[in-house]
Amino acid sequence: VLYWYIVLGAPGIKGHPGIPGPGENGAPGMPGHAGPKGPQGATGATGAPGIPGYGKPGEPGAKGERGVAGSPGTTGPKGEPGAKGHTGYPGATGPMGQPGSRGVTGAPGNKGDAGQTGAPGTPGTPGPAGQKGLPGYPGGIPGPQGPPGLPGSDGPAGFTGPAGPPGPAGPPGEVIFEKAQSETTFPVLVKSPVSAFTVATVTPYPPSGTPIKFDQIVYNAEQHYDPETGLFTCQIPGIYYFSYSMHVNGANALVALYKNGDPVMFTYDEYNKGFVDQMSGSSVLQLNEQDTVYIQIPDDEANGVFAADNVHCSFSGFLIAST
Repeated sequence: VLYWYIVLGAPGIKGHPGIPGPGENGAPGMPGHAGPKGPQGATGATGAPGIPGYGKPGEPGAKGERGVAGSPGTTGPKGEPGAKGHTGYPGATGPMGQPGSRGVTGAPGNKGDAGQTGAPGTPGTPGPAGQKGLPGYPGGIPGPQGPPGLPGSDGPAGFTGPAGPPGPAGPPGEVIFEKAQSETTFPVLVKSPVSAFTVATVTPYPPSGTPIKFDQIVYNAEQHYDPETGLFTCQIPGIYYFSYSMHVNGANALVALYKNGDPVMFTYDEYNKGFVDQMSGSSVLQLNEQDTVYIQIPDDEANGVFAADNVHCSFSGFLIAST
């Protein structure tokens, strides 16, 4: 090369590029046919594992074929014993056994000491007094003795007539005293004390446990009966007679005559359906001043006492004799 540089001389300066020619671009050629598929290249080396969290999850793989069933495993060891079960229900009662033989009679025991005498029991309540008839009233004033008559002839004996019914009791009589003065006998009249009443009610089923208030006055001139309280209050000590009459409808009835808060006589009626029953009672009582007497229904268990405009229940009492 050095030899060539010396003989030929040094190369000249590079000239300016020439002006392009006026020729036009040719039309594009037809696309060529695809070349044959080249052989598969060799498998590249396995790349390094990706950084966790940056790679995208791969597509799920295709379902694998069902595997062959494995052979039966060996029997495991025996388990621990189970917990104790609940207690069973009691069985049915068995049949009664045969009676045993009679035992030997024991020797008699020693006689015990006598026990102490018990305290006396509470006296029982006295039974109700029986009904007593009304005593008769004193007769009228006897007239003066007349002069002796002439003896008459004996007439024929008459027939004894039948006894008539007793007449109604007369009003209270007056006490008569005979006083001798200058050999002359004449009556002295003294007025006896009076205490009497008759009252009624038309109110049905009065309340129990409180005196019945008989608010319709038939006779109460001495004002010894109080219709506001239902109480008769004794103002004249003595012997009195009391009576009451009650009607019953709708239920059994029990009423009692009370003296100073204590029952003296009970009257009971067992009601018959469809009827209006009637019951009554009476008693003679010894009263002191300010003693009270009244009629009361003891409780609600038998409160069938009935009254109406034409069905009156009544209560009466009067002084028989003062003491």
